[in-house]
Parts: sequence; structure tokens; C-alpha cells
Amino acid sequence: MKIKKNSQQRIEIQSATAKGFGLGYVNDFAVFVDGALPGDILLVHILKVKTRYGYGKILEIITPSPSRIESPCPVSHHCGGCQWQHCDYQAQLRFKKKIVTDALVRIGGIENPGVNDVMGMENPRRYRNKAVFPIVPAKNKNGFTIGMYMPRTHRMVEVEDCNIQHEAHIKILVVLKEHMRRHSISAYDEVTHTGLMRHIMIRTSIATGEIMVVLVANGKGIPAEGEICEKLKNLGVTTAIFNSNKSKGNVILGDGFRTLFGKGFISEKLGEIEYQLSAPSFFQVNPVQAAILYDVAIAQARLDGTQTVIDAHVGVGGVALYAAKNARHVIGIDIAPSSIEDAKKNAELNGITNTKFILGAAEEIIPQMLPTESAQVVFLDPPRKGCEAALLDALIAAKIPCIVYISCDPATLARDIKRLVGGGYKLNAVQPVDMFPMTGKVETSVLLCI
Repeated sequence: MKIKKNSQQRIEIQSATAKGFGLGYVNDFAVFVDGALPGDILLVHILKVKTRYGYGKILEIITPSPSRIESPCPVSHHCGGCQWQHCDYQAQLRFKKKIVTDALVRIGGIENPGVNDVMGMENPRRYRNKAVFPIVPAKNKNGFTIGMYMPRTHRMVEVEDCNIQHEAHIKILVVLKEHMRRHSISAYDEVTHTGLMRHIMIRTSIATGEIMVVLVANGKGIPAEGEICEKLKNLGVTTAIFNSNKSKGNVILGDGFRTLFGKGFISEKLGEIEYQLSAPSFFQVNPVQAAILYDVAIAQARLDGTQTVIDAHVGVGGVALYAAKNARHVIGIDIAPSSIEDAKKNAELNGITNTKFILGAAEEIIPQMLPTESAQVVFLDPPRKGCEAALLDALIAAKIPCIVYISCDPATLARDIKRLVGGGYKLNAVQPVDMFPMTGKVETSVLLCI
């Protein structure tokens, strides 16, 4: 039976995906359903039909999943910030283990990959240390809306609170909204490229309590800067930065940074390592779980003080600084100049002297390095798209004894593991860590050895 667009189908949801969809079938035709959970029996309206799969929305919950709970968030059904507020947390962890397992079997071709239970959080709310709130024009009394985009759209959901964000973020947002209203500050229109305010970015340190606010605007400044700085200080903000972004694209930060007050950075701590974070720095948004993830990765690497270690995607120092005390020498590589500068500062801050940081793309630097630089351990922590083939092939050719691959995307992780296993590596350990509660996303640290 051919499934038609706009038809209604009774579907039992079999599994969950990393994008937060529930997946069910009509005969052999796969249907991805927003807001659906494994165990749901639903009446679904079919929105889009492809050759082998389609997308649908829930019309009626005929039988709810045992994992379904009442969402504590009033906008969770249409906000794109998270997908599983209505799902029991222990069930989320089970679903994520299955997501990782299924990817390794289906994409990676690994039989019985032996995925460990997901390491979850004691308190899976208020965990995000970073928020980026878009600001868009709106036909309301303010003339603008600040919030989160709906899933896969540019339609905005006004945010009054968010229970995965640090409490300080919402208080700051309220004050910034009022400042925009008071001074009639316009929102940036990405179609006409007019208007001033584009984004508000907030970073909070769990370890030190320091707070950074970055005001991103299509100009050189904002009205009444002195006034808003005093208000932010009264809220406990320790540094504020103005960022000028006049580009016509959708990149969040521009190149121009101006410190309004404070040091221009905040400090965070994971384990014994202190990190200085500048506005453009990449850093894990969940520091509580990041410390657990790094502990797992270091344990998998079995460092004994004799190895040379390469961190192929070093960021602000991340795993490299964690590894340094148990390694002979650590080389960190990153394509972002700001990350390399931060990594150098963080090594100095922690008194770590056995590190070297190189600016460049890992897939270009490492193939040139390995013929002359003997490394025993390589950490991979790429963006969601995974590693470039040239990087993986260089590791295979060099027969690096130990690779620890940290991934935020099970599909690209499985794809890259397939290539490494095909090149002679054995998958030794798979440990997922829940960095993103209330979403389908999961971080995984994997050990591969020759």
C-alpha cells in the first residue's frame, strides 16, 4: 500500500532517533513523528512522503507510551530547544543506548558492539552553561521576539523560561528585553538586513559562578550601553562584550569584539584543570557531564606517562590538558585561531609545559606529521559531521596503537568506525555519556586499538 501525503495512519512507535523523532512503520514504510515516543500508538497525519520514508505529526495519542510523562515546559511541544521534556529520564537513557547501538550495527557493520549503559545525570535540568537567543522582528507590542526557533523552521517561540538553561540566563534575558523595549532598539531582519540586535549569548561558569554576556548587533554599538552594563552587573554578570556582526549570513558571531566591562572571559574548571573561555571559544555546554566524559576518555587511553598523545580537535584545551599529566608529550590541533590561543593560555594557567598547539585542519596537519612524529594515542573529537577520510586513513597507515574517538553524532561515529575497523582496528569499548538531557543527542567515547 502506497502511503499518501495528508493521509491519516495508525502507527505504533518502535524506536527513537538522535533528532528526537519517534520512528514507526506502515508496512515497510518508515514514518518519523515529532513528539512520539517508543511504545506510543498514534493516529498520525502524514506531512511529507519520500520514496522509502515520510514525516508525520500526532493527531491523537491512542495509547500513550509507558515512558510518556507530563511536560514541565509549556512550550516544549513546539520549541526546537529540546524534544523530550515529556519523556521519563530513565527511558531517555535507554533510548540513547539503543540509538548508539543501532548506528554501530546498521551503519558501522559491527555485530554486538557491546555498548555500555548511558551515564546519566543526577539532576538532568538546568545543566546548560551556554545560551544563544536569536532576536527577530515581530508584529507585537515590542516589535521583536527573543527565544528559540521551532524545529526545522525560522519561526520563533518566545522564551519566558527554559528548564535546561542555567537559572541566571533567564533573569538576564528579562533585563535585556526590557532594555530593548525602553530604548526602542530594533531587531535584525535577515531578509532586509536592517535592524540592530541579532543575538544574545550568555555563558555561565558552574565552578566559579562567573557570567559572560555577549550582545551581538548589526552595528558598532547599542543605545545606552552604560545603563545596560550597570543592570547586568547588578545581576551578577562579571563580563560583558559587544560583538559587531554585519554579515548577511546566519553565522552568530562577527569578527569585532569589544569588552564593555570585566576581563573579557570567564573561568571554568573540569576536574583539576582550569579553563579560560573567551566569547568565541568552543566548550562543552554541560560541564558536569563533560568532566565525566573526559574521565572516561582518559581511562580508555590507559596513559602511563610514556606516550606521545595527539588531540586532533583540541578546542580550548579539553582532553589535551586532561591527558597532559599522564603523558610524555601532548600535541593539540585546531582549525580555529581563537581556540589555539585559548589552549595555550589554559596550558600556561595550569602550569602544564609538555604541550604544543598547532593551528590548522587535522586532516591536513596529521598526515604530514605522522611520518616523523611517533604517537601512541590519538584523541578524536570532531564536529557533528565526523572526521575527514584523509585523517582516518593517515591514522590507519601509521598504525596508531590507540584511538579514542569522542562523538556527538552516532551516525557519523559509526561511519568512521567502519572505516577504521576496515583498516585493521578493533572496537574495544563504547561508553555513551548523556551530555544533553531532554534531547535525542548523546555523546559517546569509543576506544579502538590495533
